[in-house]
Amino acid sequence: MIRIGPNQSCPCGDGRKYKKCCGPLHRGVRPASSPEALMRSRYTAYALGLVDYVIDTTHPEHPAWNADRATWGAELESWCNEADFVGLTVHGSGEDGDAGWVSFTADYDAAGRRGALAELSRFERVQGRWLYRDKDR
Repeated sequence: MIRIGPNQSCPCGDGRKYKKCCGPLHRGVRPASSPEALMRSRYTAYALGLVDYVIDTTHPEHPAWNADRATWGAELESWCNEADFVGLTVHGSGEDGDAGWVSFTADYDAAGRRGALAELSRFERVQGRWLYRDKDR
């Protein structure tokens, strides 16, 4: 987990300062404007250990919601503390009405080893707000 100031580059790799990029989404100032914006903000939330944001931006029908919030939150917090998120590459994204997708690779270091999560994530807009639905299998 990293610490970041508002004038530092956002961990999502967008190229903007945190205060103009993912920061307003994390503070609830505005919702994500697209599936890609939500995915980038979730990546940054993992990097910063913002567990509540990750949970709150997950669709309620996601399988993780079958666990109680405290257990799920503790698991997420443990992962955020264990991993250093070192890079995000977005390969593509799109939306069609209230459905969207993002293909990405998130690089991290955990337990002294380099790892990568490559995923095609699916998103759904619910009551005007994008939520992470699940990954395409």
